[in-house]
Amino acid sequence: MRSKKTTEVKAADLRRFLGKLCGKAGISRPDATCLVEGLIETSLRGVDSHGVRLMPHYMRAVAFGRVDSAAKPVFKRTGRSAGVLDARHGFGIPAGIAAMDKAVMVARATGLGAVAVKNSSHFGAAAIFALHAARKNMIGFACTHSDALVFPYGGARVFLGTNPVCFAAPCVGRHPFVLDMATSRISWNKLREHRTRNAKLGPALAADRRGVTCTDPHVAVGLLPAADYKGYGLGLVVEILCSTLTGMPAGPQISRMFPVDGRRRRLGHFFMAIDINRFTDIRSFRSRLSALLKALRTVPPAPGAKKVQVAGDPEWSCYADRSRHGIPISCEELADFVSVATLFGMDTKKFRWLPNSSN
Repeated sequence: MRSKKTTEVKAADLRRFLGKLCGKAGISRPDATCLVEGLIETSLRGVDSHGVRLMPHYMRAVAFGRVDSAAKPVFKRTGRSAGVLDARHGFGIPAGIAAMDKAVMVARATGLGAVAVKNSSHFGAAAIFALHAARKNMIGFACTHSDALVFPYGGARVFLGTNPVCFAAPCVGRHPFVLDMATSRISWNKLREHRTRNAKLGPALAADRRGVTCTDPHVAVGLLPAADYKGYGLGLVVEILCSTLTGMPAGPQISRMFPVDGRRRRLGHFFMAIDINRFTDIRSFRSRLSALLKALRTVPPAPGAKKVQVAGDPEWSCYADRSRHGIPISCEELADFVSVATLFGMDTKKFRWLPNSSN
């Protein structure tokens, strides 16, 4: 059942509102398109922690000078299959799309393209970029780091970020295969959602100042790594790719995402595209991957389970539902939209789904 405390807003209505807001903030049309489409698709897929609810945060980052809305990234090809993109403290999503486009371009020429990004900011959901490659018939890989939010396995102080990784590949059907996961058990934005709702966390997701697990999101100061030492190790791999490789700060040296201030975050990202045709026929690959996923979905469910799914299935199911009914936006998030629109001198009266509009 849908919550009475939310309003379901059509993607087209959100697109118009967010596009107008970007214009008021002085963001170029190409960057605004990347930003808005990336956030809307993420919300349609049900990943609300990294969807449209982040737009007010991004706009305040512009207002505080953390993000340069006019930044023009600079790409330098450093080898036959490698390059570095300097985001120049602009938005992470447009910089990530630009970097993945370069990775795809290089992969078409050499079979494999890898691009590291430096001097960037929060890049939303990693799936934005891996899916971008998959839709170009490439295998896409994307990862990033963040400020210290996760306890190292066995540690009593947070050190690494949630450090997500995403892998996507094309298959027969409407949607690519996509695995997008934090190397912590949940994302920090998911914990913030629980704080907003005053909802308890599940067990063994987060810990308090002593490193002791807790379910109160207001007491939690950090998250626990996924699969204990395995998630911790994978998070460290991401840190090496995104900070050591790019020359960006690591772990506790990274300025915090919240609250917003004027400090530049200097985040690093890493993207890779693999040209499937260099290894096998793309039509055969898409067909065989589709058959593999279908076989997995037909595995009998264990007692107590409804059905076997593969990574991405819940999100694409949500995508279909929300494309029909709209994206649920909480009352608090709607008020935040109005607040940030007012900050940039935008008249919200024409957007009837917003509070205080002319109904």
